[in-house]
Amino acid sequence: MPSSSWPIVVGGCVRSGTSLVRRMLDAHPRIHCGPEVTFFRDFHRDYLADPLDHLRFSTTVRSILEEEELFEVLGRAFVEVHERAATNAGKARWADKAPENVLYLEQWQRLLGDEWCALHVARNPLDTLASMEGRFPLTLPPDLDGRVDLYRRCLEAGLAFGKRHPARYRVVIYEALCGAPEESLGDLMAWLGERLDARQLAFNDLPHQPGLEDPAVSATKGVHTESLGRWSSVLNEESADFVWSRTRELWARIDPEGCYRPLPDR
Repeated sequence: MPSSSWPIVVGGCVRSGTSLVRRMLDAHPRIHCGPEVTFFRDFHRDYLADPLDHLRFSTTVRSILEEEELFEVLGRAFVEVHERAATNAGKARWADKAPENVLYLEQWQRLLGDEWCALHVARNPLDTLASMEGRFPLTLPPDLDGRVDLYRRCLEAGLAFGKRHPARYRVVIYEALCGAPEESLGDLMAWLGERLDARQLAFNDLPHQPGLEDPAVSATKGVHTESLGRWSSVLNEESADFVWSRTRELWARIDPEGCYRPLPDR
């Protein structure tokens, strides 16, 4: 169990449920987890065909400092922003949520050392890919093959970090959280060294700071199962088989007992 004073870093593939986890954490009386701050994506210029890349702060500031020194300066400021935000909210602990965090866990390690913990939100590959349709042109590849590659990269990055730092890494399976929210969230909070607060299950009854996140999560009344299995109405059989053939073995590492397998092996 991590220390109950440690920062919490939340990440996972886009459309895996990180916004839901962020609101649940932010509803806890001791944890401040605000909207996304795109520090790593901006710092590493990790956008697809960005027409304004040459004008971005993260591009132009490299004419003043080398990348290593720049990361030290800006990273320290990024952490202090979270610390002050938690203090301003009257909370003892802070969390950062951004899907791409799962790809930058080693950079988080550089910023925070060994006193932090990582939550890797994972959703079955078919529902994740189905939910990407028509979204995020600057961050998601336009083709199915590229999106599957991104999904695989996110899962592999999280699992690799977990292998190196098992005591500070936990997978949060979206399907488990939606299917049994009180039990799943209670287990997660206990692992974080916190007690489950009833307000976390009715997370939208509390005000949350406006900012960058999935807008759909702000309109929900609570945890629900309506999005489970949505792939069957979005992906045709050929696409579903293609996604599953490329992600089946990787998903088995997240869900070794096959509780949330979207398709039978065939």
